[in-house]
Amino acid sequence: MADYQEYRRHVLHRRWRRMFATFLALVMLVLLCGVWVLWRQLYPTPPDRSEPQVTLLAQAMPSAEWRTLSYTRQTSTTVQKLADGVTTAMDFRLASMPSTVSEPVDLSHFDTAVFLGDSITQGMQIYDTGLPNAHYCAYKGVGPNTIVNGATCKRTDGVEEVPLEALVSYAPQSVYILLGTNVLTQDRDYSSFLNYYGLMLDRIRELLPEADIYVQSITPVRPEVSAEARHSGMYAERFIRVNNDLAALAIEKGCYFLDLWEVLADENGDLRAEYAQPDGYHLTPEGYTAWVGYLRTHVAHSTIVDPAAPDTAASSQPAASSPESATS
Repeated sequence: MADYQEYRRHVLHRRWRRMFATFLALVMLVLLCGVWVLWRQLYPTPPDRSEPQVTLLAQAMPSAEWRTLSYTRQTSTTVQKLADGVTTAMDFRLASMPSTVSEPVDLSHFDTAVFLGDSITQGMQIYDTGLPNAHYCAYKGVGPNTIVNGATCKRTDGVEEVPLEALVSYAPQSVYILLGTNVLTQDRDYSSFLNYYGLMLDRIRELLPEADIYVQSITPVRPEVSAEARHSGMYAERFIRVNNDLAALAIEKGCYFLDLWEVLADENGDLRAEYAQPDGYHLTPEGYTAWVGYLRTHVAHSTIVDPAAPDTAASSQPAASSPESATS
């Protein structure tokens, strides 16, 4: 009997050890999975910059005919390449509003405009070479999510306000938007940025149904900016992809897209050295002069181009813009 009891204790002890080992292995597996998920969130794998990107602008097209359009711009950028290695013009340039007037409009044209943006837009208000007499909803460090969520923001004079409430109070005839630099600093997925941008455009259109809405391209930066860890996502090829998607989003929402790279970027797609502040992405007074000069020759038509009506688009804008009329 004593031998049986000893044998039973021995079997139970071995069973307990197996159960404990199994439980411990499961706990370790759960912990390792948690560590892996946390690591991927904190240190996401950077995308392969050489991998061809299918943009929203390309997806919006029924064919690739837009790639063959004759499109002459002030500068010839060669940083984007097709799969076969052939260089091509940047996609978003094909969707931008062309020059619409033979002579620049008077600066008073912008007295009924509001500029919505971040610190880059603040410079337009601060420098005499900008448009200091226009209205501004410009706040340091903001992105589209800040606007959509109705957060309180601080102006250059220290006054706090809710951006959309301030925007509506001006009753503008036109709204110029430049947002994105502050939320695109890291080289990671930017779908959330596009989602918020689309929601913001919907909200502005709802609040100001008669206003002309201009989506301005993310401005270029100097090539050395992305060398800093905190700005690893700020480089020409990535901003080109973002601007492709913003152009598509603008067309989808019935807004005008403005290609600021035409006057601010050099032949490599980088911010012109003479327009760059020491940080490599804010603009000098000369940069604002070029920006204003571009805006004065790119003003809205009397009607918004309907993305669902290519014939209307063809009659109101040059052929270079019509293919995208058919997607932040």
